[in-house]
Amino acid sequence: MAEYSETSAIIISLIIGFILSFLFDNVFVLAFIGFLSTYMVSKEEKSYLVGIMTAMIFSTLNFAYGMVITPDIPERMLAQVRMDQINLILGFLATMVISGFLGFIGGFLAEKAYIVINRNK
Repeated sequence: MAEYSETSAIIISLIIGFILSFLFDNVFVLAFIGFLSTYMVSKEEKSYLVGIMTAMIFSTLNFAYGMVITPDIPERMLAQVRMDQINLILGFLATMVISGFLGFIGGFLAEKAYIVINRNK
């Protein structure tokens, strides 16, 4: 597989993650783009931190998209929903922790897979 710079690997993984989010659940997509971005990075920059960064960037974009596009819920429920800053911040922090963990899993697996594959060469 071709080796890319860290920025290029993250951007390519985000594009692929955006496409995959229409087909699969975001939990799988977060782990997969963490794996993909870590595996695509050049050998000198290869670290699970690349997977964490990619997953967190994807989750931030997904969170912002969810803030702009409102869900389709009945009007009587919509009247009771109001903006709450504490829940917004806690929800964002929980999203970042979960996406960081899933990005770590994907990045860690990519590091180990790279070591196993290139050990035989």
